Amino acid sequence: MPWSRVFWVVLGIFFCGCASDNESSLLPLTRQQGATIESLQTEVTRLNQELEDTADSRETLESIKSELGKVLADEILKEKVLVFSERRGLVVTVFDQALFDPEETRLLPAGEEILDKLSKFLSSQLSENKIRVEGHTDNQPVEGNQGISNWEYSVGRATAVLHYFLNLKGLAPERFSISGYGEYVPLVTNDTAEGRARNRRVEIVISPSKITGIRH
Repeated sequence: MPWSRVFWVVLGIFFCGCASDNESSLLPLTRQQGATIESLQTEVTRLNQELEDTADSRETLESIKSELGKVLADEILKEKVLVFSERRGLVVTVFDQALFDPEETRLLPAGEEILDKLSKFLSSQLSENKIRVEGHTDNQPVEGNQGISNWEYSVGRATAVLHYFLNLKGLAPERFSISGYGEYVPLVTNDTAEGRARNRRVEIVISPSKITGIRH
């Protein structure tokens, strides 16, 4: 057999062997890729379902906003409460004069009545929605503050509202978070007494996101 022919025969056998080796080495990689693709498909399905659930929840919040507006009509008319929707969810703003005496963090009976009306929605139609309680102040220091800043003051008022929902209404603590923003997220300018009054507030933000596995 001519050497040239032997060379090509040997070369063919070599490449066939290489192809077989490559196929063997690629097999685990192919399986891994398949598992990754399957995992990604599962995640995409989960995210799509989450988006659908969130969209449905937003529609529910819009419906609840109308109902809540009717229940709180007197308070809204007297400018003690605002109810509105934004990207983060349904926001119920309660101005501090409806909740607290000046410079205090203990709830007034009238403030408890407002929160009681809201809690009925939070324990029924909105029983699984996440809730954020946010405290806000104006830009004036607390009189006789004894070292307490507007940061602590805003957190204290948000905490008072939180404890009402948890301790008196029995709502699940897993649903809640609180924050205090001090004077740094005003609704309007702090240049007037009226503006400062509107900036002193607690906002209850009802998220379209829901939490599962909670106790009722």
